Amino acid sequence: MIKQKNNYILKKQDKAGGFTLIELLVAMAIFSIVVVAAVDIFLMGLGGAQRIFGSQAVQEGGRFIMESMAKEVRMSRVNSLDGVAYLSLPNGVSGPYASLNITNAHGQTLDYVFDGASQQVRRAGEILSSNDIEATGKFYLTKSGSLQPRVTITLNLINKSARAGNRAAINLQTTVSLREYAP
Repeated sequence: MIKQKNNYILKKQDKAGGFTLIELLVAMAIFSIVVVAAVDIFLMGLGGAQRIFGSQAVQEGGRFIMESMAKEVRMSRVNSLDGVAYLSLPNGVSGPYASLNITNAHGQTLDYVFDGASQQVRRAGEILSSNDIEATGKFYLTKSGSLQPRVTITLNLINKSARAGNRAAINLQTTVSLREYAP
């Protein structure tokens, strides 16, 4: 009897000394799932940060473009839109136009152009938008009898420096009443 007890104790000690193959596989699977989940959460956070920075850059660029255009157009006289003379434009809302020719408060005649090929905004041939931003848009003119004419500017901006899934896009619009009437 004593012999059997000792043999049983020896067997029990051998079994308690290691892991079975199934236990090892389950532990490795759980560890792998935890590591993959942690890496995925980290990458999602990184993508979110890129979207936030891209969105901020697009908003800043859009605000600069809109404010500078609106300020100059407000103090200017509209000459033509897409080459069509202001006086020949019908009453009511007309548009969309890709270019706006104005004479500013300093007497300079210049064009604002939404360049579809390079997807940038140009003022008198110079690029007004950032190289990291695709900018497209249109001009609309509202003209009616004795009321001051109004120019509506629509602007679509996309951050092109980010990956396709993390690109930030915004649409902006403003309407500017002209302080000076066209001749």
